[in-house]
Amino acid sequence: MESTKKRILDEAVAAFAARGYEAVGVQDLCEASGITKPTLYYHFGSKAGLLSALFEERFGGFNACVRAASAYPGPRRGDLAGILLSTMTAFVDAARDDPDFARVRLASSFCPPSSDPYRVARPHLEALYAAVVDAFEAAAVDHGNMAGRALPYAASFIGASDAYVGLYLAGDLDPDAGFLRRAVHYFMHGIFS
Repeated sequence: MESTKKRILDEAVAAFAARGYEAVGVQDLCEASGITKPTLYYHFGSKAGLLSALFEERFGGFNACVRAASAYPGPRRGDLAGILLSTMTAFVDAARDDPDFARVRLASSFCPPSSDPYRVARPHLEALYAAVVDAFEAAAVDHGNMAGRALPYAASFIGASDAYVGLYLAGDLDPDAGFLRRAVHYFMHGIFS
């Protein structure tokens, strides 16, 4: 049973990445997975339920990686540049490891708020932002000029990280370790100026 569920999730992420959530029908998913509609509904309840299960598995895992990478160890022990580098690297590594889900994650992040993908993604997006906001709030203890700016810094940092992911997915950029170090340096120069 778990292999059927996994097969459906794998086919769904590939289809959603290639054509977009709205363009993929339940019948398309069933044919690609070699199942019937009742089987899909048994496992997920609906197409939105399938997307929710996909996000629980993959967005949850992505967020756990970002939270671990962005953990600020405390006053006078934190290396903010190193933490931001490991966090940005987590974004890029996740796209390298699962490019289909990275495409679905990015697309869902910018869908209309009334759409299924955005509604399903929203709690995961909130958790992503919370992880990065927490890092900037903790770092503000060491860097007083950052106090009260955690949300705009997090939004800018996530936006830059996602831009590099998007360029990577499009084949326009292969952000290696040197590129990511420079990107973090430019970001830090902006927040400390």
